[in-house]
Amino acid sequence: MALRVFGLTGGIGSGKSTVAQRLRARGMPVVNADELARAAVARGSAGLERVADYFGPGVLTTEGDLDRAQLGQIVFGDPEARRMLDSIVHPIVRQLAAQHFQEIGARGEPLACYEVPLLYEVGLDRTYQPVLVVNAPLALRQQRIARRDGFGAEQIAARIAAQIPLEEKVRRADYVIDNAGSVAELEEATDAVLTALCDALAVPEARYPRP
Repeated sequence: MALRVFGLTGGIGSGKSTVAQRLRARGMPVVNADELARAAVARGSAGLERVADYFGPGVLTTEGDLDRAQLGQIVFGDPEARRMLDSIVHPIVRQLAAQHFQEIGARGEPLACYEVPLLYEVGLDRTYQPVLVVNAPLALRQQRIARRDGFGAEQIAARIAAQIPLEEKVRRADYVIDNAGSVAELEEATDAVLTALCDALAVPEARYPRP
């Protein structure tokens, strides 16, 4: 059976990572686009060199790593700067993702998940199907972001504005998980969607036992 890769996305603070953790706990291979993006601009990489050439040495730490906080202040306030950063990083991420999925498929896995915050924004919903969207109320998402990242209201608003509205992603989704309750409720909802996915794609759910 050829590997089938479905997309997992949502809005910042909606709970994608917790859903991905549940899928991993059940034995599902999950590739995280944010982790690939960090690898794309790791110290000494061609991606980081291009970023530093465009944005200047001020986006590097004294150790030569990417200063993510400094770069974030630049790109989340300047759409053109953000587009330039995306044009550098996204092609590298796509290449890395393809390599990962080739390796996963070679192991004989029938199903894998690609966790991509900007899946719709960069058009990957046409490549990775079906698409699972994690939904949560805006106020709850803002609370989670503030608690997790320590951002102020303006920083949170800028990051939410940089994404397609979550309501639009929900409208376009094949499957939706609502994350307004407890972690246990989110895990149960994730399990239910995994059952539906396996049924739809003719993959035995027994391959992914509950922990």
